[in-house]
Amino acid sequence: MTSPAGSSVRFDHVTVAYQQSIAIEDVSFELRAGEFLGIIGPNGSGKTTLLRAVLGLVRPVSGSVTVLGAAGRELPNARRHMGYVPQRRALDPRFPISVRDAVTMGLYPALGAFRRPTADERARVEQALAAVGLVESAGHVAGHLSGGQQQRLLIARALVQAPQILLLDEPTSAVDAATRSAMVELVRRLHAERALTTLYVTHDVNEVLPCVDKVLYINRTVRAFGSCAQVLNRETLESLYGGRVIFAEEGGRRYVVVGDRHA
Repeated sequence: MTSPAGSSVRFDHVTVAYQQSIAIEDVSFELRAGEFLGIIGPNGSGKTTLLRAVLGLVRPVSGSVTVLGAAGRELPNARRHMGYVPQRRALDPRFPISVRDAVTMGLYPALGAFRRPTADERARVEQALAAVGLVESAGHVAGHLSGGQQQRLLIARALVQAPQILLLDEPTSAVDAATRSAMVELVRRLHAERALTTLYVTHDVNEVLPCVDKVLYINRTVRAFGSCAQVLNRETLESLYGGRVIFAEEGGRRYVVVGDRHA
């Protein structure tokens, strides 16, 4: 499945509502195949809803979402070409499922209820485990992994579908700084090696500052969208955050600080 003229994801004046509450309103942007998009915004701003709209899990009350050329009632058909890494919830250590079996679950939408994985599909599981560095842990109980390892497991489960689009919802939440840095580097490497289109939700723009092509700041509606140069500049960020913005250099990297906290 491909989309016309290289467009991978397009929102055209999209509004999504839950009951009487508007989650996102009049959202428009376009992402081309192979681009890396960082999605930032405060709590409750609609970041997760935006990802769910890409997946076809919520339907707009107005506007249209087009993913890999599919829109409307056809949008769920594009889901098999997408890998989704949700916000991590700790796996129950009492549940006796191995890391390998948990990754194999990523194949279930294509397998159906009764078909067993083929040799090629089992090989894809091993490749996904290798891609995230979990080969040696493949036989371990999934719930016994550390928080960072469990997040890698979720990424492997998304990769086993051989997606064209990878969506990650705050993949570094509840992990320490060292693990956070390693996780961002892993996603950056996978994006490049697999020629993915990547949508990465985060509270901290500094996580993805070194690797994104575009940044979208959302607070129910799109407040800013464009290249790093267009969005991550003093004038735009001070307007978005309503406070003084400081740019700092450390170890050859640029960081954004708003007041006494990172943007």
